[in-house]
Amino acid sequence: MKGNIINPVWESRKYYDCAKKGSLDTRHFGMKILKRHAKDAEKILDLGCGEGTRLKYLADSKKGVGVDISGKAINIAQKSYPNLEFIRANLEILPFEDNTFDLVYSAFVLEHLENPEKVILEAIRVTKKGGVLGFIAPNYGAPNRASPVFLGSRLNKFFWGFIYDCIPVLYRKNSLSWSKVKPQVETKKYFQDSDTQTEPYLRILIKFLSSKGLKIVEFSSCWEEELVKPKLHQNIFKFLGKSDIYPFKFWGPHLVVLANKI
Repeated sequence: MKGNIINPVWESRKYYDCAKKGSLDTRHFGMKILKRHAKDAEKILDLGCGEGTRLKYLADSKKGVGVDISGKAINIAQKSYPNLEFIRANLEILPFEDNTFDLVYSAFVLEHLENPEKVILEAIRVTKKGGVLGFIAPNYGAPNRASPVFLGSRLNKFFWGFIYDCIPVLYRKNSLSWSKVKPQVETKKYFQDSDTQTEPYLRILIKFLSSKGLKIVEFSSCWEEELVKPKLHQNIFKFLGKSDIYPFKFWGPHLVVLANKI
């Protein structure tokens, strides 16, 4: 589903049953704006399509193609949605020509990738000029957040993350310098995002895409998706973020970015 390493958990039917529950929730801000852009797209590509539910929602009767590294995922998707095309392939080496799709997106996939930069560059390559790229992911790389498998110091992460936000020239804009974490795939019981390998961060993704010549159309860190009863400091950050104050506007729980290839 995610890159060039096949995690055993991605070949489990139970994994995709759980994933489908999340895919059926179309109220998310990111899915709403993808749906809006999908209306004008003739060819749509889902990177890391899983069992295919999101592609079905967005593509409907349009030409929809889903790609995933998991044979189990592709098998489920083909049986569930035979009117759509599903291909087993490595997201880092997509089997399509340049400038093929009007809309290319990934939803809750970037965090599972070993090499997200390679996948994003491939996404750019296969998007038509004038087409749209969309990304939705947990915003685990924000200074105030961490993935479930993060084992470092949260205080150090917050301090250095805040410093990098305040002095953005420290960031190498030509590379995607997201932090890596070790997935807990050896555990007997899978828990949500225990297969995380990368901690995506909204601000860095925007800079990276802009450095590749893309025009950012919309972005959000989805503060509306915050927990019902967050801790005091998160409530303060939420207030500042929803007031569009830098850098807190980038610190919400999820990242959503849509960009035009020009």
